[in-house]
Amino acid sequence: MRFLKLKWILLAGATLGLLVPMAFLLMTEYGHYRFGSTLDLCLFPSSIMLMATENHGHDLFALGIFAYSVFLNILYYSIIATLLWCIARVIAAAMSWLRTRRRNL
Repeated sequence: MRFLKLKWILLAGATLGLLVPMAFLLMTEYGHYRFGSTLDLCLFPSSIMLMATENHGHDLFALGIFAYSVFLNILYYSIIATLLWCIARVIAAAMSWLRTRRRNL
């Protein structure tokens, strides 16, 4: 079985980690959507940091906190994607080893 290279997995995780906060931001701005469900915290775990920007509006402090929150979400998604890729590689190697061992018996 041929696996994707790790750099593509990292890029996919980082892209997804960037798209999820942007989707939540668009839903908040244009759909009057409010954060608060458990699914939101699972998909955008660093959104808890946005509470610090509650009364700041759009000043530099609020933008910095938002940028840091998005960066942490990108890091989180990249780490999760890498761990899943490593687990899949170990399982594939074990299955391959079992297949060759079964043929040799």
